[in-house]
Amino acid sequence: MTQQVEKTLSRKLGQARLALFIEQFWPAVLPVLMVLIGFAAVSLFGLWRTMPVWLHGLLLLGFAAGLGYSLYRAWRTLRLPRRNMALARLERDSGIRHEALRALEDELPQSVDDPETKAFWQAHRSRLREKLLQLRVALPSSDLALRDPWALRAIPVLILVLALVEGWGDIRNRFGDALTFARSPAAAAEPILAELWITPPDYTRRAPLGPAQTANSPKIVIPEGSEALLQLQNVPVDEDGLQARVLFGSDAMPLEALGRGSARSDFPMTRSGEIVFALGAKGDGEVIARWPVEVVPDGAPKIAFAETPGATQRGVLRIDYEASDDHGLTSVVLEFKGHQIADTTVHERGLSEPASLPTELKSSSFLDLTAHRLAGLPVQMTLKAQDRLDQEGRSEPLIITLPERVFTHPLAKAVIQQRKRLVTEPEETRSIAGRLSILGDSEAARQLPVTVPLSLRVASSRLILGDGQPEAIGDVIDILWELALFIEDGTMSIAERELRELQQALQEAMDQGASDEELAQLMDEIERAMNEMLQEMMRQAMQNPQQMNPEMMQEIDPSQMVTQRDLQEMLDKARELMKQGMMDAAREMMAQLQNMLENMQMAMSQMQQQPPSPAEEAVSDLQRMIEMQQDLLDRSFDMNRQMQGQQGQQGQQNQQQGQGQQGQGQEGMGEQGQGQQGQGLQSQMGRAAMEQDALRRALGELMRRMGEAGMELPRSLGQAELQMRDARGALEQGQPDPAAGSQTSALDLMRQGGQAMMEQLREQLANQPGRQMTGQPMPSSRQGRDPLGRAQRNQGGFDTYGTQVPDENDLGRARDVLEELYRRSGDLSRPPSELNYIDRLLDRF
Repeated sequence: MTQQVEKTLSRKLGQARLALFIEQFWPAVLPVLMVLIGFAAVSLFGLWRTMPVWLHGLLLLGFAAGLGYSLYRAWRTLRLPRRNMALARLERDSGIRHEALRALEDELPQSVDDPETKAFWQAHRSRLREKLLQLRVALPSSDLALRDPWALRAIPVLILVLALVEGWGDIRNRFGDALTFARSPAAAAEPILAELWITPPDYTRRAPLGPAQTANSPKIVIPEGSEALLQLQNVPVDEDGLQARVLFGSDAMPLEALGRGSARSDFPMTRSGEIVFALGAKGDGEVIARWPVEVVPDGAPKIAFAETPGATQRGVLRIDYEASDDHGLTSVVLEFKGHQIADTTVHERGLSEPASLPTELKSSSFLDLTAHRLAGLPVQMTLKAQDRLDQEGRSEPLIITLPERVFTHPLAKAVIQQRKRLVTEPEETRSIAGRLSILGDSEAARQLPVTVPLSLRVASSRLILGDGQPEAIGDVIDILWELALFIEDGTMSIAERELRELQQALQEAMDQGASDEELAQLMDEIERAMNEMLQEMMRQAMQNPQQMNPEMMQEIDPSQMVTQRDLQEMLDKARELMKQGMMDAAREMMAQLQNMLENMQMAMSQMQQQPPSPAEEAVSDLQRMIEMQQDLLDRSFDMNRQMQGQQGQQGQQNQQQGQGQQGQGQEGMGEQGQGQQGQGLQSQMGRAAMEQDALRRALGELMRRMGEAGMELPRSLGQAELQMRDARGALEQGQPDPAAGSQTSALDLMRQGGQAMMEQLREQLANQPGRQMTGQPMPSSRQGRDPLGRAQRNQGGFDTYGTQVPDENDLGRARDVLEELYRRSGDLSRPPSELNYIDRLLDRF
């Protein structure tokens, strides 16, 4: 054989021998493993400690004998596989028959000189060498499955796993017990066990620490107020009792005996230190375990104003704050008192009582303090946060003026003025009483219901009889507030106040984790109060229509008005979020609802009190111009259709020849009628040209007024004026088709200019306190808008609030419009200009 062949065959023979050895090894070593597993299980389960000495020695001797015998059997059984066995394994795994590999070692006798014989021999040797490339060794296989068909071999493995779990942490000592003999089980040397458990206070919501967390820990960090439990086992005992001592720092902790050799020690963790467990009644023996402990004291909460408190449009005080605590906040309270006035009473208003006890809280609260006696006066305001230990954290004080309600009725203004005097000048009660009596006898009071003058006289008498007592002054302050509200709004303020109180109650219920039934009941009451307030608003608007600002009413897009249906849908959505447990989303929805209600009331007061600004008048005028331009565009299409119809009829009549006298008479009459129709069409185009020119001049006048008012002129309006000039010229020349194109361009440019003007108007109103645009459109309040959410305004409006997602009704209308456009585009009898316009519309879709 060549050297390469010998090397390949040697490697394959080594692999075959290894596979044969492994197959012999497992059956031979299995008894040894069973003996070792049994010894390990007995040791890890701690059975040596419970055995008598004779049984201990007998069982240990049995394990030693079993191990020696199984090793002897394994030594006798295991043999290195021979070369012939390896060759046979290679031939079997490679599928080579007739012991062909063994022929590689054969040699041709030297006496053979026949050339043909030598050639046959060389060919035979070449085929054998080729078979070397096909040699493979299968993986070792075991016959344990045949010997153990029930898989009982898994039982010792499971027992070993359980033993490891039982003896984990004391493996070394338990194996050492096998070689340690005692005179009796009771006298067996058992290791001393010390396990430390630490339970943090309940309010921290932290999990207890067990022996797995406290053992071998370089430092145990726990909150103040934690309880420690140390359990001891196998402690030496003599006639004096337990020979052990537990120290925490320099103080000895009490030990409670639980049985022979067992004890426990409970003590609170009030400071940082080290827990030491040592042997000896005086602790002078060996130290068994140490646990360094760091106790973190519970700090007071921290709270601060996120922004300076400010008033909303309706005079509601908005307070943004940030608070934090180590283990959770229980409440946030606002404290305020008068600043530099005689009344220094501290007033409190709860802002939040979160049931989840958050460690960090960033929120906003709305307080209606317009009815408070300090409304309109400077106050010192402080935020206070508390935790489960009733520790308080306070913010830096702020000096602000509490928002107050602005009254427009003269008598209500006078009543509120005297009410404010009672707070700032309580010593002037007799002067204030006289002033109230005069107001009660005034002509303004007599024109109101009898309850108004009667209440003023009662308040005056109460002040005189009270002789400056704080109780009397407080009662009169409340009476005057209720009286001013009645004079100003009638029953409207009562409904509004009830709604605010219910909203505050709902907020507190959600923070405190109230039940679903309580939340549902509060939502029903809020719905009732909201409907009553809306009905009262409508009633007052109907009773005083003369107070409504007609110009401002015309500027309001109906699609942008918030309806009762919109508010009801928001309320239903909030109710559904509460049922699903999404309290944060429900709070946000209720905050939006409250904001919308305030915007509605503010918009109502603006329409009653404030005249439109020059910018608002310009927007309204441009809106009307857009509508007029749309009307002119429609008329141009009609005139173009009529003109093309007349041209078609004239062409057909010119083709008629060879008719009789009667037919000629009829043709003459037809020509006369066409002449009259043509004159009427020319007259229509003349009037349209005049109207177009008048509209162009009106647009120029509008741009002039905008310039004088300091408004920025959109360039699109100037371009629209040029397109109007071209449309007028086309109409004067009797060409409605080009006029329609120019009018379409002018209409688009005017809408672009209207959009730019609305953006300017929004910026102006945003910078003017007390003047705001009407509420943002609700997704469900989309009457008068196209499928893409754009305002139609009688087919001539401009979009002021961008594109919204269409709902199902919008999609249905869009399909109807699209189908109608396709139908008209297929009608070839329509004028080319109209078909071209329809094609442009279809291109947009």
